[in-house]
Amino acid sequence: MIEWSCDRIWYQDMPFKVNGIPVGARMTVIRLNDNKLLIHSPVQLTTQLQLELSKLGQVHAIVTPNMNHHLFLSEWWLAYPEAYFFAPPGLQHKRTDLAFDDALSAQTPVLWRHQLYQTLLRGSDKMEEVVFCDPESHTLIVGDTLAWLKPSPSLLTTALALVNDCYHSPGMPLYWRMTFKDKTRLRQSLQEILTWPFDRIILSHGQVISENGKEKFHRAFQWAL
Repeated sequence: MIEWSCDRIWYQDMPFKVNGIPVGARMTVIRLNDNKLLIHSPVQLTTQLQLELSKLGQVHAIVTPNMNHHLFLSEWWLAYPEAYFFAPPGLQHKRTDLAFDDALSAQTPVLWRHQLYQTLLRGSDKMEEVVFCDPESHTLIVGDTLAWLKPSPSLLTTALALVNDCYHSPGMPLYWRMTFKDKTRLRQSLQEILTWPFDRIILSHGQVISENGKEKFHRAFQWAL
């Protein structure tokens, strides 16, 4: 794992393909109070990853930011039966084989209240995503809200990024952007996020943003704002 913020945030990358096209996947680990870990967007669970996590603290909460990021939940559910599993809007109906402890919303659960900010990116008729911010490390943490698939050794990935307007700069993929029919609700969500104290962004797909994060986020959503 890569340490993003000293003793606070780490992330783990893994190869991942969508419809045969490499886009990569990234999991974020946040150390909360009392060495309890929040896992954001879990990737494939390996023995090595379990060993690394055990050195950081207790896996306490496992969060899926949207309905697309659920593929590896079963193995985490088996490995960490005492952890709390949180589902984004819609996933409980999609993954009826899993028993979630709670559903995520714009309200911050008690487990990380006063430690992290969160809200729902609303306005889409297909999928809503839960967005997080760690004020301690000034980091915004997203799933598919932003992607930045440059550079890439794969021509297919480059073509996908160019078509979806997330190659030259970070942006919401066009295929998802087109589902946001309610621009008013989207703007309300974006305006809330832009009040948060962040300057860096961890994305689930593509490059991370290590500086000028708020400016890049604002620019990525000019079409909505």
